Amino acid sequence: MRLTTLLTLAVFGLALTATRTTAQVDVSYTCNATPTGHAEWPAGNPLWTFDFVNAPQSSGANGSGLEIRNAFYNGHQVFNVAHVPILNVEYDGSGCSCFRDWFDQEAGYATDGVQSGSCVAIATPGVVETTCDSNEAGGSGGDPGSFTGTAFEDFGDELVLTSNQQAGWYRYRVKWHFYADGRIWPEFSFSAASATCTSQTHRHHAYWRFDFDLDGADGDVVREINPMLGTETTFTSEDVRTWGNPADGIFWDIVDETSGFGYQIVPSSSDLMLPIDSFSKLDAAVAVYDPTEIEDGATILSQCPINLDTEPTYDGQDPIINNEPLAGQDIVFWYRSSANHQGGNPWECDIVGPTLNPISAVA
Repeated sequence: MRLTTLLTLAVFGLALTATRTTAQVDVSYTCNATPTGHAEWPAGNPLWTFDFVNAPQSSGANGSGLEIRNAFYNGHQVFNVAHVPILNVEYDGSGCSCFRDWFDQEAGYATDGVQSGSCVAIATPGVVETTCDSNEAGGSGGDPGSFTGTAFEDFGDELVLTSNQQAGWYRYRVKWHFYADGRIWPEFSFSAASATCTSQTHRHHAYWRFDFDLDGADGDVVREINPMLGTETTFTSEDVRTWGNPADGIFWDIVDETSGFGYQIVPSSSDLMLPIDSFSKLDAAVAVYDPTEIEDGATILSQCPINLDTEPTYDGQDPIINNEPLAGQDIVFWYRSSANHQGGNPWECDIVGPTLNPISAVA
């Protein structure tokens, strides 16, 4: 089912390396490299610095979309890697069943400001248009442009990175929103470019993997907060979690135990609309970092549900979540963003994703 045609200038022995500097964002990049490039925003006196990896070079057996690596806010390290290495969908109707999707194939979209090499665009704020955007405006599938890569838009107090991927008839848009006050919105959008299967009711699930390295790799502490009950629970070992009753307002925070710098992971109202079931399995999970645990070992479309905490995983290895102690460790936080796509509207675009709020005064 998967058809991928890769045509790169590397075939001709050309290296595409460039630097683009504006008054707002400084982006250096080398197309087809890993990482693809480095960004600093605002240029000259940056609050945010990070590397980015375009989808074709992203990590994991099935890719993981637009990756953010080595992210720092105001001198404080935030992420080692942040990405979506597990992506699946389950149908109610007959004939479609479920799929484990790949996330390393780009789809064309519209933007201005395309740079040399055509893998980066420094766009005029507001002009980027993906399949999701055109479908929301009343479109019926189709890709609105031919640019493939990462587009940067500077809205003054917000920097937005956009990437558009495809897996068969699906179109998956990732936007990373970085704010001047330290907030992050990892936005995921589910849409389609043709009506095969998508007219049936189905549920999409994107599993974010946030490899936090808060002020260094080790010594992060994770807590679960339930405002309705007034409880706070500190994780001592790996675990899977759910937000339960959405009215409880459950969220999680992860902080460096020495500096106190960290982030809250707050579910969006859109994420809370689709509770877990036997297919989606979890809302969140806390794991000890292991460079071999990027995903759950699935390599074919029929290996559909996520498999983080059962024996064995798809590749026969130990599960990622297996009760390892967390004290003093480098922590990875998994988070599920999902959407229920009602039948009869194959061109629906669903937008999901948590908000990550900074914790502690940032010097």
